[in-house]
Amino acid sequence: MRVQHLMGFLSATVLLNTTVSATEIPTLTNEGLHLGRLKAAEVTDGFAVKVDVNDDNIKETYVTARFQNNTPRQRTSSGYWQPWNERWETLQDNAFAATEDGTLTFQIIDENLSENFLPIVFTIAYRTNDGVKSGYVVID
Repeated sequence: MRVQHLMGFLSATVLLNTTVSATEIPTLTNEGLHLGRLKAAEVTDGFAVKVDVNDDNIKETYVTARFQNNTPRQRTSSGYWQPWNERWETLQDNAFAATEDGTLTFQIIDENLSENFLPIVFTIAYRTNDGVKSGYVVID
């Protein structure tokens, strides 16, 4: 699976190839914020997650996925998916950076997910001096 560029918006949380008005951009938490659930049919050209970093000093960013077969994977900074042992210290930095407006966009995937074994749970996270903040979205 290769991750490349994205197309458009679904909401403030999940970016897709359609535009829907957004009310507020979510902020990740130390406990892990549920960012929503999407149908695979809605994710035809890929998606990303946009979050408010709330002035956090971001050290590293991470993206993981858990597929129906319960196999954990991590996204590399090149956009490839590889096996992951579920230990935070082994995650590879995806090098996503916050923009001047204080938001951070995690570019997750640009593929049609309808041919994958579903559900897939994508977790996004970033590390600060104070720990790791994360959130997750479910595709089914």
